[in-house]
Amino acid sequence: MAGKGIPEELDGIGYLPEPSDHRILSAVDPSISGWQEDFRSKVIGWEPHKPPLTQAPRGRQNRTIGVWVVLAIFIALFLLLDYQQPITKLTYPDSEWAWEDSGIRELQNSNLSGQGVNVCIVDTGVDISHPDLQTVQIHFKDFVGTSMTAVDYGDSNHGTMMVGILVADGHISGAAPNVTLSVAAALQSDTDGENSGDEETVAAAIDWCWQEQDADIISLSLGGDAMSGGKSTYSAVERALAAGTYVIAAAGNDGGSDDDGYVATPANVPLAIAVGAVNEDGRLWNASSQGNQQLDSGLRLSPNEKPEVVAPGVEIISTGRDNTYFRSSGTSDATVFVTGALALILEQHNELLPSQSSGSSCIELVKDALVNSSAHLIGQVMPHDDGAGYGALDSSAWLAEISATLPCD
Repeated sequence: MAGKGIPEELDGIGYLPEPSDHRILSAVDPSISGWQEDFRSKVIGWEPHKPPLTQAPRGRQNRTIGVWVVLAIFIALFLLLDYQQPITKLTYPDSEWAWEDSGIRELQNSNLSGQGVNVCIVDTGVDISHPDLQTVQIHFKDFVGTSMTAVDYGDSNHGTMMVGILVADGHISGAAPNVTLSVAAALQSDTDGENSGDEETVAAAIDWCWQEQDADIISLSLGGDAMSGGKSTYSAVERALAAGTYVIAAAGNDGGSDDDGYVATPANVPLAIAVGAVNEDGRLWNASSQGNQQLDSGLRLSPNEKPEVVAPGVEIISTGRDNTYFRSSGTSDATVFVTGALALILEQHNELLPSQSSGSSCIELVKDALVNSSAHLIGQVMPHDDGAGYGALDSSAWLAEISATLPCD
């Protein structure tokens, strides 16, 4: 277990920096005057506390002498062997509640694992040297540099954490471990330690996912400011959706007093599924972005009101750098849970997989089913809440609703 120990220098590290809130990394569009010069991924994450050390039990010494010498020698030999075992054990925390509460474990108990489904993650890349990821086969493309092998360009290894939620096999057991996974490195840490990337680069990575990797689902734990346009990424997601590819995107992390009232771009694309975050108590995370239902052409209508759904996203533990596990909070994490649930559903109903003729009809069916199956939160406005969407992810109910409404028109 020594290789999995948390390095001393990481102990006690707090929130990652953001321009307005140092716990959150923000996102802006470079094409708008007055905003910062790059497109930034909205992520939040921090390292976990050191795992607690617990002493392994020791044998009791026997001090009897005289006629009990033989017995004493036997006990001494036993204790000698016992003392050669480690006297401490590292125990790592987990967030198993997230996989349970979302209904993902229930689907997995029906022998669903994502087999036959292609998923593409656009993020900071991935470090596959982590013990929980070493058996995972990943198709990787570097849009940041020229690496021919998988690499994570984020100081927080954000991409590695997202990959772990989906496919880890070890201390963390991912949501859909048998998907065919592609990872595009399109974001990197800048001089301020923030994950950022050129908007055109992110758009190119999205195109690569469905055009070259035949992605059935594109998972985007990133976003830009909705009011600043984000035209390239918005258009790239529209192209993917038009081809029948499902797009799951983070709603954003600017909730609370700093909320601008909009989900991030490209989560605001109508047919994309925008995902907010809830905590272990099933309550909306206070930094989960609110949605605005106003479009230039009128109001958003069901099933495309934003956000569509919320999923576990608070203090989620996943694979980190240096063979450790990190704890993070944000709509980034929640996005991957929805991605994983959908991958399991598409394995069950492969007729929903994108095809050259599928268009958006199956996406609309899947989204309608999401509306009708999501679990209601305490205090949620019905039928749609600007924070909680149509409710919390219930993977089993989502599958049942889809099964009852097939086929796609």
